[in-house]
Amino acid sequence: MKIFRKVLLQVCALSACMTTAAFAQAELRDAVDAGDVIAAQNMVKKGEAEEIYCGKLPANDAVKIYEKIFKAMPDESFANCPSQFAYGYGTKVCLNAKAMNACTEVISYLLLESESGNTKAIDALEGVVNAALKTKAYAKPVKVPVDTSLWVVCPKKKGKAREACVEECLEQSLNMKDTVRADLCETNPEHYIDTTIKVSVPSPLYEKLRKGLLEGYWKTQKSSAVRYATIIQKSARTLSIPDSEVVNLNYVSRWADKHKADSTALPGGELFRFCTSWQQAVDSMLALKGFETRCPVFESFVDSRDGQTYKVKDINGTRWFVQNLNYAIEEKSMCYDREEESCKMYGRLYTQEAALVACPDGSHLATDDDWKLLEIYAGGANVAAEKLRSNGSDDYAFTAMFGGYANKNSISVIQGEGAYFWTSKDVGDGRGVARSMFSTDKEVSSIPVDKNFWLSVRCVVNGD
Repeated sequence: MKIFRKVLLQVCALSACMTTAAFAQAELRDAVDAGDVIAAQNMVKKGEAEEIYCGKLPANDAVKIYEKIFKAMPDESFANCPSQFAYGYGTKVCLNAKAMNACTEVISYLLLESESGNTKAIDALEGVVNAALKTKAYAKPVKVPVDTSLWVVCPKKKGKAREACVEECLEQSLNMKDTVRADLCETNPEHYIDTTIKVSVPSPLYEKLRKGLLEGYWKTQKSSAVRYATIIQKSARTLSIPDSEVVNLNYVSRWADKHKADSTALPGGELFRFCTSWQQAVDSMLALKGFETRCPVFESFVDSRDGQTYKVKDINGTRWFVQNLNYAIEEKSMCYDREEESCKMYGRLYTQEAALVACPDGSHLATDDDWKLLEIYAGGANVAAEKLRSNGSDDYAFTAMFGGYANKNSISVIQGEGAYFWTSKDVGDGRGVARSMFSTDKEVSSIPVDKNFWLSVRCVVNGD
């Protein structure tokens, strides 16, 4: 805290604030938690902050309160307010040639956030990448210490030090069975020592971007992959990304040619990822190359209650909604963390009571039997998630979204990692049956869940 106070007082001095003020961290926290930006600003200006605290402040409000501190202490600021700093100050910090470490941390944070398909994170990432690539200092190789062992010339001057070094030369050479070096120990002695040297390595920030963007295209939700492709294409030259690794239609063409030459089927998950980015162009390309395979075909289902349109896919005779339901039911549905942005991407979360009546006319909440048929078709429950998740192979365009869940106290958890879907089945004791899957696992699990928990909903179009 001493370093923080010293820098804070320096910042305050620039703003002519009261450097003799008593620290009042509890009051600052109360103001931040209450969303009282003006009160928090005044406390910081007067030097009454003991640490950087952002709570659940929106990013723009956090910047209003702490901007001078964010600028003076970027590493500490990110450590204390990673979300607010990344979203509200990431672009500015990545224009600061002296803040490469903080910029790299921001990039790592936004890459991770973007992999869940968070469009807000991808927007921020694009701005941060543009800023970082404009900052020439970030492109320079850096010197890093490396522990190694080297043969070093013995002292020239005669004496005990040289004699000891010659003995080491002989002993080390014989232990290594290096007879040539042993023969030189009397005339040109060297001894083998552990040491640390500095070597040049490519910019760690550029390496983080190269790896993160290329991996991110394949890890993110399929609907967001095209955003990654666009960022990769714009930054490829600056980051020295080979043309063969830039994901675009030329990449898709080479991919198709390779499978044609090997007489192998086009992997469904990869095809669907390309199709969500460039469907018409991909279909035309496949036709010219003589493939019978085409991009998935979706129906549209319009919810007459609010006008929202959902994609529907026939999967082995069952017409599934391949998007999570996003119909608002007062007090019985919610957005993850009460943020509307989450509903736009992941749909709403429902109690089971609400889930049973949430699907629009002409459809129904997926039953336990609907799910069992889907799991069997996807190879069995032990491996089905790999075929159904939106960041996996997703051969059936089911596009399972990892919207997390909220417990009965409305506390939201594991968005971007876990997907939980209500079924219509009741097991008694206040619990219903749900399906769950995770972004890194193959299994689809059937689990009993308290009916007052809030989970995602997938609807199925009623049969004729």
